[in-house]
Amino acid sequence: MSKRSYKQNCALARANDVIGERWTLLLVRDLLISPRRFNQLLASQKGMGTNLLASRLKDLEKANVVERRKGEGGARLYALTERGRALEPAVLALIRWGLTHGPENRPGDHHHNDWDLLALKSMFQPDRARGLTISVQFDAPELEGWARIEDGEMCIGIGKAGDADVVVNGTITDLFVDAENRLDLLAMGEPYALQRFMHAFTLQHRSGHLLVW
Repeated sequence: MSKRSYKQNCALARANDVIGERWTLLLVRDLLISPRRFNQLLASQKGMGTNLLASRLKDLEKANVVERRKGEGGARLYALTERGRALEPAVLALIRWGLTHGPENRPGDHHHNDWDLLALKSMFQPDRARGLTISVQFDAPELEGWARIEDGEMCIGIGKAGDADVVVNGTITDLFVDAENRLDLLAMGEPYALQRFMHAFTLQHRSGHLLVW
């Protein structure tokens, strides 16, 4: 990726020189959710070999998109730099496009429930969250993660929030798509608070219909 593949005087081409290789944007997606260890990234990118992952990460480090940090117990983590995090608006826009215009999922497609945290963020509507400050914990075997809304902004992460106002015993799909009675998933917090949280999102399906809470 350090090579100028396209050699075009165009900002899009120059961006594609950095992030256009196969798997690269998916690594950025995972790191926008949380810093990760090498093996966590490898597990997420099913079908990607260790040598290719190491090569992609090395290229992203050279491009100052990814950096290495020390985590708990001295574990080596990969995280986005400030330059890397600047990709978030573009990634969120691509997720919105994929939800609306992308091909349908197929049975057996690989999926991690924490990816839905970023998908949810892509559907966040700041104007629907005015005056709302809330931290929601998703606590399920398939997903331990959180979403926080404050001052019209949203942040996400995996693990325990520590200051949750609402705890949901389920995944994002359970809450927004599958549950017949969503309040049954409420393990802690007020039903109105959960409803206010859900109201901050507009989910758009491929049919073009908006699902507004």
